[in-house]
Amino acid sequence: MPDPRRRKHRTWFIAWAVLCAAGLVVTEALTDSPPADDKPAAVSPECADLITEIEARIADQRDENASDTALVWTRGTSGPDDDCLDELREHLDAD
Repeated sequence: MPDPRRRKHRTWFIAWAVLCAAGLVVTEALTDSPPADDKPAAVSPECADLITEIEARIADQRDENASDTALVWTRGTSGPDDDCLDELREHLDAD
């Protein structure tokens, strides 16, 4: 006569194997999804002008100051430059 304990272990093992196989299939399906677009988004002309202006200021300050000096700018009030903050941060982080 078959041992009922053995049948219980076999059922658990089969359920575990089926769940693992399903997890592997789902993982493979998710990793085969098309890659995200890695190209940076286009920067508006106003933001491009602002970034160019800030790079010029940084270059001027580097020429005037020693290499161990920190460059700090402060803003008094919020203005139209606030629209370009994300693009500016991304640009400066890339450098």
